[in-house]
Amino acid sequence: MNAQENNGLRILLLEDSDLDAELIARELRRGGIEFVVQRAQTRPEFERAIREFRPELILADYNLPTFDGALALVIAEQSCPEVPVLIVSGAVGEETAVQVLKNGATDFVLKDRLAGRLVPAVQRALRERAEVSSRLQAEANLRTLNHELEQRVAERTRELSEKNAAMEEDLRMARELQMALLPHRFPTLPRDAAQAASAVKFCSIFRPANSVSGDFFNVVRVSETAVGIFICDVMGHGVRAALITAMMRALEEQLGETTADPGALLTEINRSLCGILRQSGTTLFATACYLIADVATSRITLANAGHPSPLLVRHRPASVVPLTAPHTAGPALGLFEAAQFQTHASPVAAADVILLFTDGLFEAENAHSEAFGETRLRATIAHQAGLQPAQLVQGIFSEVERFTEGHPFADDVCLVGMEVAHLATTAA
Repeated sequence: MNAQENNGLRILLLEDSDLDAELIARELRRGGIEFVVQRAQTRPEFERAIREFRPELILADYNLPTFDGALALVIAEQSCPEVPVLIVSGAVGEETAVQVLKNGATDFVLKDRLAGRLVPAVQRALRERAEVSSRLQAEANLRTLNHELEQRVAERTRELSEKNAAMEEDLRMARELQMALLPHRFPTLPRDAAQAASAVKFCSIFRPANSVSGDFFNVVRVSETAVGIFICDVMGHGVRAALITAMMRALEEQLGETTADPGALLTEINRSLCGILRQSGTTLFATACYLIADVATSRITLANAGHPSPLLVRHRPASVVPLTAPHTAGPALGLFEAAQFQTHASPVAAADVILLFTDGLFEAENAHSEAFGETRLRATIAHQAGLQPAQLVQGIFSEVERFTEGHPFADDVCLVGMEVAHLATTAA
């Protein structure tokens, strides 16, 4: 199928099978979509079609003899980031499907489920594209109006450098607002204790990869003897991820008032998030962990939604222990509305330190594309375990920075440390 001389949606189809290409076109026609299609089977054809055909939608098979959908996603993101990409492929495992969405695909459709699935996915992708274009245009108009009012200048257009400066200023303000949402004064146990005398003490490092971040954490007092730590990592970075973190904070604060059970809290957050995403037609997920430390019961309870396991740095005997056993974490939030998250418990002793972090910490790479890795992270923690908690947290991050040799962090980094300074002998 080559491009036809008629009006309609310009679709670039990356497909090596004539039969599958015809089935896709037939399903689109059955759905009442008027389109003109340009088919590509190789990387050169795909890149040329992007330049010359200027598609409004890309449908890509995931596996081709000399090319694949993963690389097509990278090329599309670099060449035409505003164009939605749908993966239309054969059997795809859950892990691959999640990775495809994380890498920027708008959606994926299995070839054996084209009927009733392809057309709605295309329509949703086009709606999202139109909404994004409309929003970006509205933001640009607002920036122009503000600039005209403040500068009393009658000009209706700006030079590209002025637009970039205005956008950077907006992002700077967004970063300041996001940083303001993070905890800057941590709760103490008991409530009226000075920070130095508190049974629990906190320290943290928060480093966005871009101006705004998809990572977030919060620390709240659960009772007179317990505190809760919530940490999450939204798919992607930048403004979109930052908006979702704000929504996650609101859900955590709202639902956290109704339950002190970490598993129940994550279950309710996931149900609410799935409902919001379904209504908005958005495909997105976030990993999260919620942990409660009670100094009266000497116990930690936590639930995990696809997030890296927190680490317990024990004082006696000296050891670094993951608090979530392998394969016991639940799925990421926003994927499965019926998911139930289990609460796990672990003892805690005085002088123990709990570390929570996002995957950007150990996925940081050096100039040779070598990741710091979880094994190296645990070894670093074990080597520095004798330090004071604030020094330990800073030492961990400094070691990651040293490893990267100045190579920019590709992902947001959040690292939170909590020291159990002492345990309560009686409940307050």
